[in-house]
Amino acid sequence: MVINMNGILLRIMNNKDSFSSKELIVADAIISNPGKLLTSTITEYADFINTSPATVTRFCKRLNVSGFQELKLLIAKATNYDDLNIGSIERMAEESTMETSEGIINSVMVNAISSIDRLRGLLDITTLEKVTSRIVDSRHILICGVGASGVVAKDFHQKLVRIGILSHCDDDFDLAKVQVTSFDNRDLVIAFSYSGMKSEIKSIVSIAKNKGASIVAITRAGNNPISNMADYHIPVVPSEAIVRDGATVSRLQMLIVVDILYQMLINTNTGSALETLKETWMNVASEGKDE
Repeated sequence: MVINMNGILLRIMNNKDSFSSKELIVADAIISNPGKLLTSTITEYADFINTSPATVTRFCKRLNVSGFQELKLLIAKATNYDDLNIGSIERMAEESTMETSEGIINSVMVNAISSIDRLRGLLDITTLEKVTSRIVDSRHILICGVGASGVVAKDFHQKLVRIGILSHCDDDFDLAKVQVTSFDNRDLVIAFSYSGMKSEIKSIVSIAKNKGASIVAITRAGNNPISNMADYHIPVVPSEAIVRDGATVSRLQMLIVVDILYQMLINTNTGSALETLKETWMNVASEGKDE
C-alpha cells in the first residue's frame, strides 16, 4: 500500500475547515474510501454518498480542480493499490505502523526534501522584506505558538534576542493576552501555527488585532482563521501525513522561515547585529571559565 501524502488526499484533509457542510460529506467519503470514487461516475458517486452531482462539482472547484475526471486522476495518482477498496483511515493507520525502519527513513527524507523544495515557491520576497522591516520598527514584539510551533516560536525569540531585538515568548497564554492588551499600532505579534486554528493563538491574535497591532502569521498555505486575521502571511507547504502524529516537516519548514528572517534581519543592520552577536556569544562563552 502506497499513499502520496503530498497529493490530493492531504490537500483535502488540510482544507476541511474551508468546506461547506455538504462539501464535507464529499471530503469525508473520499478520505475514508478513495477507491470507490475511482470506480464510479459522478452520478453514481453522488448517489453512493447521498449527495448531488452539483455538490461534488462544487467540491472540485473548491480544490481548484477542473472537474470530476481530474479529481479521479489525482486520486489515482495519490493511491497505488492493487485492490482499490482502500478501506478506512483506521486501517491505514494500523498498516502504517508496519513499515520497515528503512521505509520510515526514506519516507521522512523524501517528504522533507519535497516540502522544502515546494516551500521555495510559496515564499514571497516582498512579504518577507516587509516583515523584516516591521520587526525592526516595532516597539514590542510578542511571539507565540503551541506544541511544535511553540518550539519554533522560542527559537525565533532566542535568535532575535541574540541580535539585540527584544521580544516576548512565554508558555503562559493568559499572560500573553495581558501583554497584548496594552499593544497598539507600534507593536507586533508573530504567530506560529501550522493548522492556523489553535484556539490559544487565535485568542491572542484576535486581541492584538483589535488593539491595532500588526500580525504576522506563519501557517500552512490556504485560508485559516489565524492567517485571515494577519497583516502578513508567510505560508508553509501542507505536509503532514494524514495518519501520523506530531508535526515533523511543518516544524522544519517553519524553522527555515525563521532562519531566512533571521539572516535578512542581520543583513538589514549588519554592523550592529554582528556586534551584538559577538558580544552575546562572548558573554555566554565566558560562563564557567576560571577568573
